[in-house]
Amino acid sequence: MIRFRPSLSQRLSRMGLSPWMLLGAALILGLTLVGLSVRSNQRERAFMVHNLTDRAEALIWALEAGTRTGLRLSPGTVLGLRPLLSETARQPGILYMAVTDMSGAILAQSGDGSPIPGVPDDVAPEFSPTPMLVQPQDIPPLADVSDRPMWRVRNVDGKEVFEVFRVFAPLSRSHGQQHMGGQQHMGGGHGSHGMGMMGRMLGRSPDIDGPDPNDVFDNPPPPPPARGGFGARPGPEAPRQVVGVALVGFDARPFEDALAQDARNNLLSAALAAALGLAGFVSLFWMHNNRRWRRIVRDQQVMAAEVVANLPLGLVISDPDGRIAMINDTALTMFGKQRSEIFPSGTEASQGDAGKPGRPARARRLRSLPGLEWEALVARLAGGARILEQETTLAVPGIKPLSVSLGGAAMRNEDGAFLGNVFVLRDITEMKRLQADAQRNDRLAALGHLAAGVAHEIRNPLSTIKGVALYIAKRMPLGGREEEAAQRMIDEVERLDRVVSELLEFARPGSFETVQADLGEVIGRALRLAEADLKAKNIAVVFEMEPGFPLVRISTERLTQALLNLFLNAVQAMDHGGTLRVSTRALPEGMFSITVADTGPGIPAEIQASIFTPYFTTKSSGTGLGLAIVYQIAEGHGGRVSVGNAPGHGAEFTLTLPVNGKN
Repeated sequence: MIRFRPSLSQRLSRMGLSPWMLLGAALILGLTLVGLSVRSNQRERAFMVHNLTDRAEALIWALEAGTRTGLRLSPGTVLGLRPLLSETARQPGILYMAVTDMSGAILAQSGDGSPIPGVPDDVAPEFSPTPMLVQPQDIPPLADVSDRPMWRVRNVDGKEVFEVFRVFAPLSRSHGQQHMGGQQHMGGGHGSHGMGMMGRMLGRSPDIDGPDPNDVFDNPPPPPPARGGFGARPGPEAPRQVVGVALVGFDARPFEDALAQDARNNLLSAALAAALGLAGFVSLFWMHNNRRWRRIVRDQQVMAAEVVANLPLGLVISDPDGRIAMINDTALTMFGKQRSEIFPSGTEASQGDAGKPGRPARARRLRSLPGLEWEALVARLAGGARILEQETTLAVPGIKPLSVSLGGAAMRNEDGAFLGNVFVLRDITEMKRLQADAQRNDRLAALGHLAAGVAHEIRNPLSTIKGVALYIAKRMPLGGREEEAAQRMIDEVERLDRVVSELLEFARPGSFETVQADLGEVIGRALRLAEADLKAKNIAVVFEMEPGFPLVRISTERLTQALLNLFLNAVQAMDHGGTLRVSTRALPEGMFSITVADTGPGIPAEIQASIFTPYFTTKSSGTGLGLAIVYQIAEGHGGRVSVGNAPGHGAEFTLTLPVNGKN
C-alpha cells in the first residue's frame, strides 16, 4: 500500500487551522509587539534625554552657584570659571563644558590646556582631563538659546556627543543694579565693570594682576541688608541677568549602548512573547478543533451504533481470543439468543449499545452461537482466506432453518497485528423463495404455451373419435361387449376433452380485467357450485367473514374458478365427511386473505413445495392442473397462495390478494 505523507498545509487543515489564518495571526501579533517595542524604546530614549538634560541643567546651576560664590570669596582664593569648568568636567560621561559670551566668543572651556592663573603648573594638568575642545563653529546659534535647556546630538571626531546648552546667568538683575551701577547686561556699556567680572570668571587673580580699581567686584561695597549680596537668591521680582551661553557635552555612547541593549532586550522579549502568543493561539485553535473532532467522532460513533443496530444484516465481531466483541440485534434474532446470554456480565448487552464492544474477557465465545461451524470458519480466515457470499443453511434448534449468505474477513491494523474476525450473515430465504418462484413461473409459462398448442391439436381428433364411438355404440346390441367397449371409448374421449379444457384454461393469459366486487358474494357463488359434491360426501361448510369487509378489485370469474378448485380439492381429501372452513381477513398494507381449510389427512411437508407444479398429483384420477391454475390466478391478481397443515391435521390454503387490484 502506497502512503503519501501529507504536507504542512494539509496537516494544518486537518487540525482546523488555515496557514493563512496562522500567518495573519502571527503578522498581527508581530506588528503589535513591534509597536510596543518601538514605543518602549521611545520612552527609554525620552527618559534618557530628560535625565541628561536635568543633569546638564544641574551642572549649569552648579556653575552659576560656584561663580557667585567665587566672586564673594576674598581676593587670592578665587580660581576663576575655567578651573571650575575643568573640575566639573572630570565627572564620568562628560566630554566638555564651555561658556561663551553673548557674541558667541568662548569665555572658558574645560581642557583647553592654557595656563590657569593662580594654579601651579604641576597642578594645572589635573584641571584639563579631556582633550575635547569646543570650536567657535560649534557654538549653537544664539537665536536657539533660551532659559530652558536645549539639546542636540553632534558628531565630534567620530564620537557621538549629546550636547545641552542654555543661557548662563549667575547674577540677578537686582544685584547688578546695586553693585554694578545699574548695568543691565554683562559686557554692555563701557566695559570696565563687565570686564572686571569677566576677568574673575576667566580666572583673573588679584594677587597676580593687582586689583582693578574700575572693577566693583575687586572693591565691593558692603551688601545691603535687605538683599544680601551674591549669596541671596534672586527673587521673582528680580529677573536673571544673562552673561552668555553654557554648554555641556556628554558622551552619548553609553546611552546609545544602553538603548541598543534595551532594544535587543525588547526584541528578545517581543520574539518570546510572539512565540508564546502564537503557541497560545495555535493551542486555542487546537483545543477548539480537538473538541470539535471529539464531538464529531462521538456523533459518528452514535450514528455507527445506530446503523449497526438496525442493519438488516447479521453482524458478529470477535476478538483475537475468539470471544464475541459485538453482535447486533439482527444476528441475535437469527441465532435465537438474547443479548444477556452473550454478555452475561452486563456490559454492552445491558446497555443495548450495539456500537460499543463489550469486554471480551466476559463475553461468550463464537461457538456459543449455534447453527454454524465456527472453528472451521475461523481456521479458514486464519489461513489468509476470505469468505465471500458463501450460501449455507443456518439450522438453529427451535427456529425455522434459514438460508443465509455468509461473509467473513480477518481484521488487522496498520502494523499487521491481528484484531479479530468479522462475520456478516444475510438472510436469503426470501430471495431463494423468489428465485424458485421465478423459475417455476418460467416453467409454467413454457408449459402453458406447449399445452395450448397440444390442446388445439388433440381436440379435433377427439371429436372425430367420439363421433365414431357413438356411431358404433348405436349399431351394437345393448348390453353386448361391443356396445360396452364403445361406451368406454366415449368416456375416455370425454376425459381427454376435460384435460384439454384444463390445458386451455392453464394456458390463458395471466392478466385479466378486474372489477369492484363483494367478496362474500363471490365466495358464496363458488360454494353453490360445489354444493352437490359437498352434500354427496356429507361435508359441513363453515363460512366466516369479518363484518364491514370492504369491496375488493378482483376478476370474479377467475377467482370463482380458483375457489372452486380449492373446494373440490378439499372434497376429494375428505372421503368420509368432514368440515370445510372458509374465512376472510383484512390485512395491513391494503391486502386481504381467503383461507380454505379442511379436516382431511393434510399434505406432507416434503411435497408442499411441489403441489403447485403442473401435472403434479397424488390422486390416480387427477390431472395435476387444478392447484397450478389456482397459483396462476393468484399471481394474476398480484397476490400469492400458500399451503400448510391446519391444526386438525387437515390442509389449509391461503390466498393473499391486494384490495385494490394488482396495479
